[in-house]
Amino acid sequence: MDFWRHLKTVQRHRRLVRQHCFRLGLYWQGLTHDLSKFSPVEFWAGVKYFQGDRSPNDAQRRDKGYSASWMHHKGRNRHHFEY
Repeated sequence: MDFWRHLKTVQRHRRLVRQHCFRLGLYWQGLTHDLSKFSPVEFWAGVKYFQGDRSPNDAQRRDKGYSASWMHHKGRNRHHFEY
């Protein structure tokens, strides 16, 4: 379990997306991008399966056969084609 490193990774991702969205004038999208990553089902799975160099969803998928955090994430974020 790696709470702080996962939090740092999520925050860095959101910051980079926000910067790029703001350059394009997509302010609301930049501010709200991936907020679901802070929901308990996504965040705690990310902490438990944090690897540092790969998605924690892959590790959860290997462990359980599916990734509950990915299923939650893709259903709540319009930027994924599975939405």
